[in-house]
Amino acid sequence: MKKYLSRAIGVAAFVFLFNSTGFAQFSLGLQGGLAKSNIEDSKTIAGGGINLRVFTSPQFAFGIAGKIYADGSDYNFAGQKLTTTGTLTPLTVTGDYYLLQGLIRPYIGGDAGMYFSKYDAKFNGNTIIESSKHSNFGAAPRAGIVFVFGNLGVQVEGIYHFVFGNADHSATTDSAGNIDFSSTSNFGGVNVGVIFGLGGK
Repeated sequence: MKKYLSRAIGVAAFVFLFNSTGFAQFSLGLQGGLAKSNIEDSKTIAGGGINLRVFTSPQFAFGIAGKIYADGSDYNFAGQKLTTTGTLTPLTVTGDYYLLQGLIRPYIGGDAGMYFSKYDAKFNGNTIIESSKHSNFGAAPRAGIVFVFGNLGVQVEGIYHFVFGNADHSATTDSAGNIDFSSTSNFGGVNVGVIFGLGGK
């Protein structure tokens, strides 16, 4: 996980340095949100995170993001109950394009990077699997609106995550060649947050 985070930080730092002599503005975003998996009997996913951006122009922003979600599912069959609980942690690079300037700023964007997950499983209240860890490549298109108050923005967005399986069915992606694009775990939701520092201000 540290390897992928270091790479993401390196990309963001490069973008920042590349644009340091021209238009560049640093931005910090904090988010919280709810999502729902496509898996039957899944729980509502709740979480939040942080986004560090550099506005390379009033319309474009690039950065890195880290989020953590509480995840899990309940399965009932023949009077028995299987419950999974865990966390899903995306560490991604991000890009945003703001369609308008002014007090209301609609935008489209996307995230791409590694989704780290950890799950425990209980059968009728008894733990049967503990600390099952996985890493998968994922991507998430986004669209939303920022309401601008000076250099502060209030953000509302819709997001949909595509988490791809690993081709060799291992718990770790290891390389781009080990991504199974025919096997995905999808979940969509709504995020609300604040942004400190807006490009073009």
